[in-house]
Amino acid sequence: MINALMVDYDGTIAPLGVPRSESRVLARVESQLRRISILAPVCVVTAKDYGFVHGRTSFASGWACIGGLDVRTRNGGVARSRPRSMGKALGLARTVEARGVHLEMKRGPRGVILGISIDWSGNPEIAPMLLGKLATLRRTGFSVVHEMNSTYADVYATPPNKGEATKLLKSLLKIRGNVMFIGDSAMDNTAFQEASVSVGVTHGQPVEALRCKYIVDQSRLAEFLQSLADRGMDFSPRIPWIRRREA
Repeated sequence: MINALMVDYDGTIAPLGVPRSESRVLARVESQLRRISILAPVCVVTAKDYGFVHGRTSFASGWACIGGLDVRTRNGGVARSRPRSMGKALGLARTVEARGVHLEMKRGPRGVILGISIDWSGNPEIAPMLLGKLATLRRTGFSVVHEMNSTYADVYATPPNKGEATKLLKSLLKIRGNVMFIGDSAMDNTAFQEASVSVGVTHGQPVEALRCKYIVDQSRLAEFLQSLADRGMDFSPRIPWIRRREA
């Protein structure tokens, strides 16, 4: 029996590669998450900030935003982090913003900046210089998340940890029993390890780095969630649409 469901946002319950303003939970997935939220708490654990994700996931009982640096619940519970200043990272971001680089500020309570997303897909020639600057930030203690050959990076004041965020949500919401976590990237691995049942979502990306036990195609996620809801949250590896991840 699954007593709580925790899900990533981008690439899991929402599509990748869409403009920020157009990002929404996939309609059929949202319908099933609303069904599940009647049966068990549903939480969103994401690199997005609260201001972005809250209105798009009104079915949730809790949110761990910015990789767990800002954790809140529907009943008003808040876990506040005390990160270092983002001043140096903001300085770098501002110097490249005028060169075709898109910035997304990730804000916590009271508007404090806890992270910055940097997207240089509009000017890939800037990559060598920018990656050098990001390496410098990493050496000075900032957490930099960047996958090889990607034109996108996140910079955080302190390292995000979705596993710790999952534990904190369990505590704040007084969740007892089995938790299922669904995500799509290596950043979800600590949450996969914390969960009783871990499910990785595929959408064409390499999955070798995922430390989950099961795999589901994003195109079949709604059907998987429907099966789970139909069974009253009684999970079985024999539920259609999922498969065991190959070792």
